[in-house]
Amino acid sequence: MINLDDGLSGLLAAVADAVGLQEGEVGVERVLRAIGQLEPASTRAVSRHVGLPLPLVAAVNNELRARDVLTRDRPSRLTAYGRRLLDDLDVDPVEVGGCTCCAGHSVVVPAELTPVVDRLARLIEAGPEIDLTLDQSFATAATKVRRVLLMMRYGLLPGRSVLLVGDDDLMSVTIAAVGAALGRRLVHHLAVVDISPTLLDFIQNQLGELGQPAELRQHDLRRPLPERFHGAFELAMTDPPYTTDGAALFLSRAVEGLRPGPGRSVIFSFGPKGPDDTLEVQRTVAQLGLTVQAMHRNFNEYLGAGVIGGVSHLQHLVSTAETAPMLAGDYTGPLYTADQRTAPRQYACNGCGSRYLVGQHEQWTTIALLKQAGCAQCGGDRFRPLQLVKGR
Repeated sequence: MINLDDGLSGLLAAVADAVGLQEGEVGVERVLRAIGQLEPASTRAVSRHVGLPLPLVAAVNNELRARDVLTRDRPSRLTAYGRRLLDDLDVDPVEVGGCTCCAGHSVVVPAELTPVVDRLARLIEAGPEIDLTLDQSFATAATKVRRVLLMMRYGLLPGRSVLLVGDDDLMSVTIAAVGAALGRRLVHHLAVVDISPTLLDFIQNQLGELGQPAELRQHDLRRPLPERFHGAFELAMTDPPYTTDGAALFLSRAVEGLRPGPGRSVIFSFGPKGPDDTLEVQRTVAQLGLTVQAMHRNFNEYLGAGVIGGVSHLQHLVSTAETAPMLAGDYTGPLYTADQRTAPRQYACNGCGSRYLVGQHEQWTTIALLKQAGCAQCGGDRFRPLQLVKGR
């Protein structure tokens, strides 16, 4: 784990204490980053950029001026000392185009990153196949890049440490590829935990080509994170299985990985649910001591993923003084969609109409296996879902 220099950490903490900032030193750091990116930076622009109330940003700025981090004039500018502090943070601003206050689908991939999108699209084709038993569905290449751009607008990237809680979307590779295209590394301590050794080998090869060091660990998230990952990261990302249990487990593991204290971030992608399930996920977020800083509907677009309409929402969650994991030990309950489905579903072959049952206790446990085998009558591999067969 990469730590702040004690002097810089002490300064940030002193400013947070003087202002009474609940976000702690992380909140002050975000203000400092924003000023470096926007300068000359009006208080209003910084407030919008970091999502803190205007009076708090003004108070932080005053404390930074008193410590010779900002000049005395307005809009805010960094002093030479302030620039050295940004160098110590190693988060020099990166220009990515577009405004600094937009979100959602207004995040447009600039032309300079089009080659990154093209590269990722090829990787999706060449990489491991989707494993429907793990509720996988791959985000489009453009979605991957837009996620990185959104995190940059929030000031989460460039950053010191990022944990990917599951990475079938290749976000580790995307972060490295965007950084390479922009001419700088976006994260120093990058870590991935995933259950698939095939996926991790693929990621390792891609990160090696991009010159991005990373710590990759094969791990079943039903068990707590490896000890060295506990409390080690500023930012965690997860796109969990499409069940409320999956969301709770992956979010809890993400929280395990966050550094203690307020102001750490989780980027959480999850598909649309009915009111009752949505309420359950919201309760989970609250029970973990997280707050919803922003929510972008239908931000993520997927290849296939018919069950969620090909989209999911992206939420920016932020830790508080009460943030703590919900699960202290192993998880033994249902996790994936197939785990919770007891009734088999009928599928009809598009070519000849032959019907097949797919379910936990049937010959074909997943539709992927049925497609792989093909229709016994005509050899076709395209099937349409029909009704659940209850009472079996």
